[in-house]
Amino acid sequence: MSGGDVQDTLNELERKLRELQAELTHPGASEPPAAHAGPPMPPYRAPAPQAPPSPPPAAPPPAGGLQDQLDELLRFRDQLSAAATKLVEDYSRILEQLSRVTEDVPAPPPPLTPAAGHATFPVPPPAAPSAESTLFSGHVAIHAGPFEDIAALARFEEALRSVPHAEEVAVRKLKEHRAVVDLHLPAEVPLVFELRRASDQTFDVDHAEAGRLDLTIHVGELPFPVRP
Repeated sequence: MSGGDVQDTLNELERKLRELQAELTHPGASEPPAAHAGPPMPPYRAPAPQAPPSPPPAAPPPAGGLQDQLDELLRFRDQLSAAATKLVEDYSRILEQLSRVTEDVPAPPPPLTPAAGHATFPVPPPAAPSAESTLFSGHVAIHAGPFEDIAALARFEEALRSVPHAEEVAVRKLKEHRAVVDLHLPAEVPLVFELRRASDQTFDVDHAEAGRLDLTIHVGELPFPVRP
């Protein structure tokens, strides 16, 4: 490269440096004006506040709502009041009838006094039926005693054998001078009456029922037989 070429290159570099400095110092000076630029925009204005929308009108109350319930309660109150009034009237009428009936009841007559010269006596209670005519049949257990000795018991057993229709007479138990004697009667027999006729021992009837006879034997001789 010759000396003239070097000098031209240096001059070109210096020119570009000056242009760069100029652009850095005035950044908008080198820009060409914009073509077809429109008119400037007006200044920004905030929109005017708008009133809030009014709420929709309230819906009309449905048919048969609160008013119907109020009317129903009023009708029920009137019915309850009428029923209470009628109940009080009925109760008052019943009380009046009871008072009138009580006043009409006659007083009980005074007790009769015995006439002069007449005496009254208490009526005794009815006597228990005598065991003399009680009929026994089938198996009968006779609880009897006390017996002085075995001989007295043997005489009692023999008297039982003498009762009409008596069968299977046997002493089942003997304890503390009392005995249980079994016998069988195939037919109905007035046992107490027939035993008094057949025995020389006197006795009292303590208890008599179907199938059982309780006797108390008297020790020694009595002037007459003791009958219930």
